[in-house]
Amino acid sequence: MSEEIMRSEHFSAAIAGLIGTGLVAGGMGVLSGVPAFAAPSQRTDSAREAGRPLAHGEILSLRLASDRDFRYLAYVPNSIARGAPMLVSVHGISRNAREHLRLLAPLAERYGVVLLAPRYGRDRFPSYQRLLPDDRGVRPDALLRAAARELAARSGASDRRLYLFGYSGGAQFVHRFAMHWPEQVARYALGAAGWYTFPDSGQRYPYGLQPSRRHDLGGIDLDAFLGLPGLVLVGERDVHKDDALRASRRLERQQGSSRMERAGNWVAAVNSAASHRALPAPVRFDTLPRSPHSFARSMRRGGMGEKVFRHFFGAGPR
Repeated sequence: MSEEIMRSEHFSAAIAGLIGTGLVAGGMGVLSGVPAFAAPSQRTDSAREAGRPLAHGEILSLRLASDRDFRYLAYVPNSIARGAPMLVSVHGISRNAREHLRLLAPLAERYGVVLLAPRYGRDRFPSYQRLLPDDRGVRPDALLRAAARELAARSGASDRRLYLFGYSGGAQFVHRFAMHWPEQVARYALGAAGWYTFPDSGQRYPYGLQPSRRHDLGGIDLDAFLGLPGLVLVGERDVHKDDALRASRRLERQQGSSRMERAGNWVAAVNSAASHRALPAPVRFDTLPRSPHSFARSMRRGGMGEKVFRHFFGAGPR
């Protein structure tokens, strides 16, 4: 079966009756009611495909109805309950969204969780990690929210509060999304981010919380963010500089020189900010055995997926 469930040349006429568009910078499209479950979809280019629920048990490549240039991947487990949780997994600069879902799918089956992986193209979103908009003013976080709402309507999952996981550049995106939209997040997990936004009002965003004219993304509700349970994971061998690691004197003075060091300093800063507000420490730090800076090796050697799912959902079914 083709992975392309919705084909643009035949989809637009049918979707007009299903989905109200309106995605602008900071906005979302709105879905009307769509059935939640059915038998796996068939190979077809018919416009009727637009109204069919999604196939279960395979990775699906979808176009966002309200922004046909934006694609995302989805995985609906073979057996889920209505209102099942939705886990968003955000790629790094290698744009390996399919690899994320392929390696997370067995855990999604076990826990009954719907997976969503946005795909932020290099040309359109070169700075998606900082939530910066494209040339038309459309923000990557707004597209994620729209995709989650669309996938919830078609799969029966809940998008009321998302479980957010990101690796490397995706971890940068995830913690900044959680800072800007804490009411949209249930829990978050970060895998080996290159650098972080610190809870420091003396530093301009994206280094800290002070507003920046260049990054005009609105305010950050630090108190609400500090109420979110977070998990930070770094491979025990991810202690060296490489070409993908952002480096500057300013960054190294604030955060450290390696992903391991930066993660530890950020976790300490976030937990300290919570302590000053008489809140419990919200973030936990853990390492991944035998893992360098590699998503696949962190999953296979370090047990990253299992750690993320346990943080999100507990021990799960046996």
